[in-house]
Amino acid sequence: MFISLFPSISPLVICCSVVLAVGIACLLRHVLMRQNEDEISHAGTGKISRRLGSFERYFSIIASGYSTCYLNTVLLLESKVKLDPGHLKTALLMLSERFALLRMRITVDNVFQQCFEEMEDPQSLEFQTRMDIDSENWLSAFNEHINFAPFNTEKGPLWRVTLLRETTESEGEGILYKNALLFTFHHIICDARSVFEFKNKLLQFLGSLYNGKAMKVETLAFRPTLERMTLNLTKPNILERLLIPLLVGCSKLSAMIRKPKMANLYLLKFPPNVRDSLAQTTHAIPRCLTKEQTMALVSCCKANGCTVHGAITAATHLAMKQIIEPEQTEQKPPLLFDSNYTVDIRQQCEPKLGREEFGLYATFDALQIEVKGTEEFWDFSRTCTNKVHRKIDSGEHMNFLKLIQCVNLPSLWNLFCSETKHGQRKELFNLTNLGVLSIDQEGKSPYKFAGAYFAVQSAKFPFITGNEIFTINDQLYWTVEYSPEIITRSRAQDFVDLSLRILMDACIS
Repeated sequence: MFISLFPSISPLVICCSVVLAVGIACLLRHVLMRQNEDEISHAGTGKISRRLGSFERYFSIIASGYSTCYLNTVLLLESKVKLDPGHLKTALLMLSERFALLRMRITVDNVFQQCFEEMEDPQSLEFQTRMDIDSENWLSAFNEHINFAPFNTEKGPLWRVTLLRETTESEGEGILYKNALLFTFHHIICDARSVFEFKNKLLQFLGSLYNGKAMKVETLAFRPTLERMTLNLTKPNILERLLIPLLVGCSKLSAMIRKPKMANLYLLKFPPNVRDSLAQTTHAIPRCLTKEQTMALVSCCKANGCTVHGAITAATHLAMKQIIEPEQTEQKPPLLFDSNYTVDIRQQCEPKLGREEFGLYATFDALQIEVKGTEEFWDFSRTCTNKVHRKIDSGEHMNFLKLIQCVNLPSLWNLFCSETKHGQRKELFNLTNLGVLSIDQEGKSPYKFAGAYFAVQSAKFPFITGNEIFTINDQLYWTVEYSPEIITRSRAQDFVDLSLRILMDACIS
């Protein structure tokens, strides 16, 4: 009808004009919203507050309505003394005092912008003890925790803790006590490295409380938004503010006109069992290497001129190639796989942030790799290492932070949801590798680290599996998260086990 009023104007011109108008409107809206966005205020109630940044607002949109985008982790402990629940609660409150974001809720200001604001009761804690599940059966409780009810963001807090029933076993003439702690954090308050720092401090506080030592808690600064701290790297220029909304608008028009094309090679061979009536859930598959296996992997990577992340990237891509095409021949054309990886950007913030900071200081970037299946493993690992390093050196991992400052965030997420709903799920997997970490290796705490796993509620995300990897106290821990409506448990297990076997075979060959 609109086109018939202007017969001399082509539909393409009209579409471009509409999209340009949207781009200009987004630019004006952005300028208005940026006013006072980063100010940390104590006005009114005297409680600290500030508006959410674009990155935080984006994760808030993802999480609205369901618990996708929550970070979940389990911490396993062993000790020769019982864990005192009173000490545990005290230590958790000490952590809340140290990290301001643990005391936050989400409110709306007088111009309808979301804000962090301290809770009415900063000592509020969402803590429960599950006496119906033993610590040795932590995996079933962990899967339940991953798919738990959403947070009451208006009230807070934006994290919760569950302590499972303590179990014991004989150790010589004594008793070994085993505990499992489950944590869930809203992604807008932290990233994976922050969760690790949380655990590290928790064990320090528990040890001090057990030993009766008085501790003064150092409260860390409440930081501005990530966009403000990376302004020199992520601030879009005028041209980008106009062009990026145009590109997103064109993608939306394309999605409206035609059904998104299936682009995922795995799903083309193994179609997902997704229906609108199906409640999609996320489940975890934990794996762990021994210290000897981990050290062998690290040594081989150093000897062959690649990073552990590069070797894991190579192994996961080769494993997926074997699952999709079990027969490896030179005649078959290579497969082109899309994935994404997470990047910690604390050192690129201004001021630079230390590892002890708690917040959302990570971003992600896409990776496209051609896989023949006949590559020599260490050559392929060096290729993967170099690809990631080149992308980080060029600053491509900051592009998403630019993108979300230029577009309407709900529309952007709806575009991704539309593609996912039609089965596109372009990426094979996400790979988060926190690198080498340590927890109380000196043995100062009576509660010894016995393992940890990490998973994101990711059923709505556009990848097949998520992979959360870190090395703590010389042992590599790997969690695969999957949605049974997208990929079966047995095939997700095959994927991680095959990836690990490729890694270990390369180390002994």
